[in-house]
Amino acid sequence: MEIIKFLQTFSSPVLDNIFIVITLFGEEIFYTLILCIIFWCMDKKLGYKLGFSLFFSMTINGAVKELLNVKRPIGLEGITSLRVETATGMSFPSGHTQSTTTFWTSLMVNFKKRWLYIIGTIIIILVGISRLYLGVHWPSDVIGAIIIGVVCVFISNIIIEFTLEKNNYIPLIIIALVSVLGLLIFHSSDYIKIVGIMIGFILGMIIEQKWIKFDVKANLKQNIMKVLIGLLILVVIKVFFKTILPVGNLGDFIRYGLIGLWVIAGAPYCFKKLMK
Repeated sequence: MEIIKFLQTFSSPVLDNIFIVITLFGEEIFYTLILCIIFWCMDKKLGYKLGFSLFFSMTINGAVKELLNVKRPIGLEGITSLRVETATGMSFPSGHTQSTTTFWTSLMVNFKKRWLYIIGTIIIILVGISRLYLGVHWPSDVIGAIIIGVVCVFISNIIIEFTLEKNNYIPLIIIALVSVLGLLIFHSSDYIKIVGIMIGFILGMIIEQKWIKFDVKANLKQNIMKVLIGLLILVVIKVFFKTILPVGNLGDFIRYGLIGLWVIAGAPYCFKKLMK
């Protein structure tokens, strides 16, 4: 609590806005955009690694949050909490910090560029500090999230490398089944959504690898069209299907599953047909 209070002694409207912007680097919309661009336009294998590491890591995050059930510092005397609408679920580990760590660590270990190590480390630290400054997490939440995020990247990379080299999807199917069984224990909205997108991702990967075999090579105009069309339909799935699917956890599970399936298999199939 003293660390949070210390950071908030520097509080000002300008600094508030700076940290609100920084914390956006740990949110869903940022990673969705980057993942789609990489997978559709740049490097399919890297897209698989990046996507699976994120979804695997955040599935672990959701489960650990419910298991440990640590309360957030929100509402405690002497602490001001900002942008609390992004603070869903329990406190440990920090979802924003863990997703940021997973994303940038995945890029670091795959590209192995010095400048990327520097930029990634700075962003991870800044996002972690932003969660403390905004008064929505404890320091232990941030530290724990960084450790779990790094570990998840190395585990997920091994799994994806094995899957692609051996054309063996058994590890992914086991992870999918365990995640679904986890729904019997974990009932938070965050866990249900991430399991939905994980199932969609794994199913999409199997379909894409076996039958679609999408090639990312395209010119600039084609890549721009892919991103615009792909994201437009993704938004339609996210927004429109919310109005027609059952309200609550079942609807969220199906909707996020369809998003994962669209990004990994549906969009590549459409692009392959359109680029002929």
